[in-house]
Amino acid sequence: MIKVYAAYGLPSFAKGVVRDLRVLWALEELALPYDVHWMHAMKGEHKIDPNRLLNPFGKIPSLEDGAQRMFESAAIVLYLYENAGKAPQDAHARAEVNQWCFAAVNTVEPPMLELFRWDFFWKEKPGRDGVRSEFLAHAHERLADLGKALGDKAYLVAGNFGPADILMTTALDFAQHLPELFDAHPVVKGYRERCHARPGYRRALAKQGQGPQANAA
Repeated sequence: MIKVYAAYGLPSFAKGVVRDLRVLWALEELALPYDVHWMHAMKGEHKIDPNRLLNPFGKIPSLEDGAQRMFESAAIVLYLYENAGKAPQDAHARAEVNQWCFAAVNTVEPPMLELFRWDFFWKEKPGRDGVRSEFLAHAHERLADLGKALGDKAYLVAGNFGPADILMTTALDFAQHLPELFDAHPVVKGYRERCHARPGYRRALAKQGQGPQANAA
């Protein structure tokens, strides 16, 4: 049985943002059975064993699948799709999926994450307004580029939903508190809404952060 190490006890603004959602979403999309090992994030339970044995950085999420031990949400999502036989077998098609996965976490996520940090954690830091305005400009640039790349496609790769869409949507969602940002980029806004409407996402989002009582239900 797959076991996901996930967080609970988080502030409300973290709902839909903490990266364990990526793994829960992939598992729901793939209809794979799994258990959740819940860790109280505000008590730092993710920074100690048993999670520390899986994740050398003491971060969320981690995963156990038999003898397989994993950390890093993007790597876990790709593994789940590949192990379930839902990833492309052709090297060229696989490369297309991988490049969009890496683009999500390396190119699109950084400015979205910085906006999240400056808006929720660093409001009182000196120079905030100037730095934030730079990241906002970067975010608009990234969304404009993403919108052009999407065009009229429903999803990122060949119009079929997959791991790249999980990673891209959750990367975008670091800026979910800024609806006006997405209003300025209607193609990306529609893409994000389409991904959020998937039953797998709705189930994962409902489960995220529930804590041990979810296992007893």
